[in-house]
Amino acid sequence: MLELLVLGATLTLAAWAAGSGVHRRTAAARALNLYAVSRGLLFVPATSKPRGASPRVNGTKDGIVFAIDLYRLHGDIRTRVSTDAPRGRAAVLSVGQRGAFVWEREGVLALGDADFDRAYVVLEGAAEDADVLREVRPLLLKLDELRTGVWLRSDGHKVTISWRGTESDPIVLDAARDALVLIAARHAPHAPYR
Repeated sequence: MLELLVLGATLTLAAWAAGSGVHRRTAAARALNLYAVSRGLLFVPATSKPRGASPRVNGTKDGIVFAIDLYRLHGDIRTRVSTDAPRGRAAVLSVGQRGAFVWEREGVLALGDADFDRAYVVLEGAAEDADVLREVRPLLLKLDELRTGVWLRSDGHKVTISWRGTESDPIVLDAARDALVLIAARHAPHAPYR
């Protein structure tokens, strides 16, 4: 009898976990769809192929084409806003929120701004990239206030900002999108053409 009770409880918990996963995915898709509609963007529902493709939002701001989607990293679902730099070469940057990642170390670049330097560590970047960081500073600080696990990565061609969790707040999505557009729109002075 005890075995049946344990088996029933296990099956109930498994069904609840599967159901809550479906609920989270549905809520995430609904939030992205509402954001797309409110901003006049294109919502693309999740597909089964490729396996586990997330719902996404495609849009353009100031001539920069961007996408918002979800992905899984080490079991955590993260929201990602990404684009390809349309002209020239964008700054090469890697900026992570302090305390959010295992690799915590000193950065290669400090802005000299106490709030920013306390919130983020710049893991990759050069002195000429400091101007771009100063421009996106208010947007990154807004993300720091509202979200955890914020990461900005630009390899010069692809620019990505991501954070932990599925996003439903349009203000957070707007801040990430605006930071992304600022970085992607500015080409590095030493590489004016692609």
